Amino acid sequence: MSLNPSKPSRGRPKTLDREHVLDVAMASYWKEDIGNLSLNEICRRCDISKPGLYREFLNEDGLMKAVILKYHQEVLSPVQQMLSTDAAFRETLDNLVLFAASINDSQGAPKGCLLIKMREAQMHLGEATRAQIDLIQEQAIATYKKWVERSKAKGEFTADMSAEFAASYIDAQLSHASSQLARGEDPQLVKRILMAALSILK
Repeated sequence: MSLNPSKPSRGRPKTLDREHVLDVAMASYWKEDIGNLSLNEICRRCDISKPGLYREFLNEDGLMKAVILKYHQEVLSPVQQMLSTDAAFRETLDNLVLFAASINDSQGAPKGCLLIKMREAQMHLGEATRAQIDLIQEQAIATYKKWVERSKAKGEFTADMSAEFAASYIDAQLSHASSQLARGEDPQLVKRILMAALSILK
């Protein structure tokens, strides 16, 4: 039997709400200039200490990677699932345009796509976040390609282009639309431009 009484564990109990931090960080990165948004400001908005954030996410890179994973799960995964159904090509394309060009009308709501915004700000991102963004991007291109291939097999996609080119073209047009929305351009104009750009696929 030990003669030494057990010692209480050192350090403060873990009280950080991971989901709350991710929600605040995601909204902040989505709405604002990522390069001008400091980790200290994220901690202030979450009402947590920087050491507490480091214990949970290791560093700023770890936080950003967790944010983009959350965004992928909550926002992008449903779109990829939509592209994996047997719905008619034109119907799915119209729904994709609606998703890409839609914005929340509430004041201060994020506009555009956070993934694309982060892709355009890679100089401000860490290695782990950049790698995760590249992986999600590869998955998106693969999803577009498979969608086009299935549509070709059903005779619904008749444009004279390969599935690989079509996938890259779709991604480029969605990225452009997202950038326009993020810059504050008229959503209805963005939608019309996107519809015109993708009409060559019908």
